[in-house]
Amino acid sequence: MRVAARALMNSSIRARLLLGLLTLVAVTALFAGAITYRRMLAETSALFDYQLRQMALSLRDQAAIGEGVVLPSHPGGGDYVIQIWNPFGTRTYMSRPGLPFLNHARLGYEDMTLQGERWRVYSLETEVGVIQVAQPWSVRERLAGGAALRVVAPLVVLLLLLAAAVIWIVSSGLAPLARLAREVQRRDVQSLKPIEAPELPLEAVPLIEELNRLLARLGAAFSKQRAFVADAAHELRSPLTALSLQLQLLDRAPDEAARGEARARLGRAIERAIHLVGQLLTLARNEPEGTPAPLTRLPLEPSVREGVADVQTLATERGIALDLEIAAPAWVRGDAEALRILVRNLVDNAVRYTPRDGKVRVRLGTQGSGAEERASLLIEDSGPGIPAPERERVFDRFYRRADAGAGGTGLGLAIVKTIADRHGASIMLAETIPHGLSVTLAFPAARVAAAPG
Repeated sequence: MRVAARALMNSSIRARLLLGLLTLVAVTALFAGAITYRRMLAETSALFDYQLRQMALSLRDQAAIGEGVVLPSHPGGGDYVIQIWNPFGTRTYMSRPGLPFLNHARLGYEDMTLQGERWRVYSLETEVGVIQVAQPWSVRERLAGGAALRVVAPLVVLLLLLAAAVIWIVSSGLAPLARLAREVQRRDVQSLKPIEAPELPLEAVPLIEELNRLLARLGAAFSKQRAFVADAAHELRSPLTALSLQLQLLDRAPDEAARGEARARLGRAIERAIHLVGQLLTLARNEPEGTPAPLTRLPLEPSVREGVADVQTLATERGIALDLEIAAPAWVRGDAEALRILVRNLVDNAVRYTPRDGKVRVRLGTQGSGAEERASLLIEDSGPGIPAPERERVFDRFYRRADAGAGGTGLGLAIVKTIADRHGASIMLAETIPHGLSVTLAFPAARVAAAPG
């Protein structure tokens, strides 16, 4: 039964509709035929009962009670048996001699069984005796079946026409879907224009709208991917060119000191290339079109501590005071590794743009209360800050400010924005007093849960 139900669910809509509707038509036909037969049997039985009574009444004046008197049999006597009894209980007439019949009569209608055959009997009392008329039930059923067949035959023809109409209507109703399937089948991977199907039924319009939205998202994703690949190829050209130049300088170095300097430059170029490739891979993994790890409920503090620890060595080398403050525990639904990268990139960016002997402060806490509580991450530095007109552009890929002296790939904040969007967090840039930049991330209330205990 389960296998049949699963097969039915996996079949086409056309097959399911036809099976259901044709089954309904067949069941309706059987039900209507059974009801018609029973009604015709009841009606013919009433009619035959009336004929039995009328036959008995017609014989009332002809029944001469006396021995040896023989009355003519009723026309069609094969379907009826007639007996006449005198007042003394003696049978004076029988239309079918030799048939064993009961030697008694109950006035009115009566059903009896004689030698395995059912009979319908009507007995009428008159002044000169009792007239008894009987008919086999088999005759009634045969006649009722014939009458029912004559009534049902046109109904069967109509039901066959109805079945043909059902097949035609279902096929016509699903024809637009078949045309839609052929339209989609004819497309290739580059054809992402919206599907136009004005003749579709209203029930299919939401499906087409969702398909068009999906195609639009795919088109945007492909365009974004192509732009990303083009930008990545352009950005990779510079470090690869630098590697080639440094290698040539190493080959041409006249002495060991020059070769050592060339090796150092070559190492730094390799590190920059490795860093750029790593940034590109991180950005690709956290894109919506990628396959990022699933988000789970976790505390934000470990990711913040690890991200700060990743930059601690750089901060020490540059003489930057790097402070971490945990004001309150914060729980979010997220990816721990992606959150660590987000914190590391923000703190690394702050350290690189902060002058020597400057200060960078990282603060983790919450804002709001109850259902509106949010996890809040704040990174403040004492660097030059970012002018207001450029604060939106700094999240673009490969964007580097013209007056920026910290180098970099232009991907750090783009990665931060991608990870924040994936976690549903908002980012706000603002100036600090007297100078510097503050970055505030706020995770939505729906993604924050109270800490256990």
